[in-house]
Amino acid sequence: MRTKILWVLAGVVCVAASIVLPMLWQHSLVDLKVYRLGGTTLLDDTAALYDVRLGGTPLPFTYPPFAAVVMVPFAAVPWPVAVVVWTLGTVASLVIVWRFCLPGLRSALLLSVVAGSLLLEPVRETLGFGQINLMLCALILYDLLDVKHSRRGIWLGLAAGIKLTPLVFFGLLFFTRQWKALLHASAGFVTTVLVGFAVAPEASTQYWTKLISDSTRIGGLAFASNQSWNGFLIRLTGDLDGGGMIWLALAAATVLGGLWLCRTLWFRSEHLAAVSICALIGLLCSPVSWSHHWIWAIPLGVCLLQVLHGRVRIMVGILWFGLFAIAPIWWPPNHDNRELYWSFGNQLLGNAYLIAALIAVVVLVVNKRDLLEQGLRWFGYGCRGEVRRGGGRVRPLGGRGSG
Repeated sequence: MRTKILWVLAGVVCVAASIVLPMLWQHSLVDLKVYRLGGTTLLDDTAALYDVRLGGTPLPFTYPPFAAVVMVPFAAVPWPVAVVVWTLGTVASLVIVWRFCLPGLRSALLLSVVAGSLLLEPVRETLGFGQINLMLCALILYDLLDVKHSRRGIWLGLAAGIKLTPLVFFGLLFFTRQWKALLHASAGFVTTVLVGFAVAPEASTQYWTKLISDSTRIGGLAFASNQSWNGFLIRLTGDLDGGGMIWLALAAATVLGGLWLCRTLWFRSEHLAAVSICALIGLLCSPVSWSHHWIWAIPLGVCLLQVLHGRVRIMVGILWFGLFAIAPIWWPPNHDNRELYWSFGNQLLGNAYLIAALIAVVVLVVNKRDLLEQGLRWFGYGCRGEVRRGGGRVRPLGGRGSG
């Protein structure tokens, strides 16, 4: 009887999502069109990869040359076929993400949470833009959390070759002394760079020497969708040139504190939390973290709920996922740099993702009272591969450079 009730619940959630999602759908997969533009340009004129624009828009191809190589198959098929394959791949990736977040979830409940999470703003924006975020998230979770698969790290390197943001996870591998996985990831990334030079030498030279540091090609930094330290400081100060030294200081503190927390969590075998915090480092410290990059709110939210209990867990779960569903970042005035004139209340709403993530980190740390002591122990004794915990001695994963 309980199984039947769960499947009925799953059906209700799916029907509700199918009704609501079309009302919220936007953007007409414009980023998928840009991806296809990169693939098409490689087939026509490799040197023009970063000079072409999507027809009727100022949008250029902004990814590494290897990404254009990956997109060639999608450029070679008709648009409807590309849309169907890409969207199905995105939804399948969402299923994989939830599988890694809640591996013991029954099929009916998995269907419910997947259908319900389609309404989360980062997910629906990823679907609407035709973005690659969920695919990369699933690939990274598989590569980092499945510690037994051979050549672990290769997929992370390939993901970084498609979109540079996964490079932040190299820091996790380094600070947890997973040397074999780090070697694989580095080899994978270098391979993507070499493939880019082999296929499009002029475009690769242009990208790696000039365009890699040009943030003006990816949109207005003050835009409400930019939920990073840099975007926050630009909106707060009204300075379009960026956060400057304050941003650099915040980024440095975030990297150092975040990697310490990642290291400590990993050695406590809380791998999902470590990976989620590492993703948050990238989101906060990147010059631009659009709202659709925040699909990492799913694993981070799961980790947050795992440290809570009873009614508090239910309440926080509703607040966390409800926040990312209603997306208050879009409530204040936005577009055309109107974000530069936000009131205090608008700042709170318009930076809601960033603020919620910081609160989540605080809750995670506060609810693990031995976390600071454990972290200090690892810094003091981690090199010897052991630490005393609960009266016993535990050998950490990766302590001897395992992959």
